[in-house]
Amino acid sequence: MKLVGKVKVEDCFDGSSVYRYFFEAAWGREDIRGLQALGRLEYYPDFPRPFFRLIGPGGAQLRGVEGEDSCQVVLPRQGREEVIARLERHFL
Repeated sequence: MKLVGKVKVEDCFDGSSVYRYFFEAAWGREDIRGLQALGRLEYYPDFPRPFFRLIGPGGAQLRGVEGEDSCQVVLPRQGREEVIARLERHFL
């Protein structure tokens, strides 16, 4: 999966930041399973719209749906720059 863009989508009251990350291709089963390298993966392939959530570095959350080419990333208040760098390195 290669990251091709991101946009800030909202500000949360708790000080975290929310972004929409866009990729060159849609999320596939193997791409989703590859997220395990970043943290605790929750994957629900039997849902009508197969959903996944990653609880990753520093408390960051990455949520998306298999078959879509984007996902939502919620960044924590603390250590945001390190979390962004680690996530984005994974998608080079």
